[in-house]
Amino acid sequence: MPNGQTFLPANLRPAPQAPGPTPRRPTRWWLQAITVTAVCICIGILLNGWRLKAVDATGCTGLPASAVVNLEGLRGHWIPMLDLDQVRQDVECWPGVAEVAVELQLPSTLRIRALPDEICASIPMGRTWRGITCNGTLSRSLVEPQLPLLLNFDGSVTELRSALSTGNRLCDGTNGRLLSIRKITPSDYELTISVGADPETPSIVKMAPQGTPSEQWWRTAALNGQAPSWADLRFDHHIVVRRTG
Repeated sequence: MPNGQTFLPANLRPAPQAPGPTPRRPTRWWLQAITVTAVCICIGILLNGWRLKAVDATGCTGLPASAVVNLEGLRGHWIPMLDLDQVRQDVECWPGVAEVAVELQLPSTLRIRALPDEICASIPMGRTWRGITCNGTLSRSLVEPQLPLLLNFDGSVTELRSALSTGNRLCDGTNGRLLSIRKITPSDYELTISVGADPETPSIVKMAPQGTPSEQWWRTAALNGQAPSWADLRFDHHIVVRRTG
């Protein structure tokens, strides 16, 4: 046995050690920082691209300027959270709006179209005039009044609708033009109607909203050019008239 060596039986020899794993190189901190920064930039670009950048309200002829300004405030909203139905309902609430269309044009433009209701009459409101739609609702402000004028009404939709229905019922089928409807009481209207060749001498007619058989007599007289200057048609069994000249 060579010098300095000790003989050990096989059963007392230590088991050979398996080679350990190769140590990994530590990840450099700047590489992680670059990765996180790049991800954040990409997310920011994506979110910014999904924000509303323009509101096109050029088709809102039925809206006042203040309402259009409010719509412009939608810029910057996140598009996935934008409720188009709610925008449409908000625009429909404005007086005088008949039809509303809201459309999202990709990538980031909201297009709104609001058409005005047809104005069939006007009512004084302080120093201005407001239009009245054919179904009796208040519409937008008017620069000039539109005939017929609805006078002594408080803006009740039910009363305005009743007044328009009463006036149209009498004038339809004649050559008369309805100039004004004045409420005397809720069941008593005074109509001013231009008939015949001389619009300066209109016919004044008292009517009841529910209608009477006397109305047919007035329509026949108007068609024949013989409408009286004043008539009371509120009664079922008699007519009161007054003629000039």
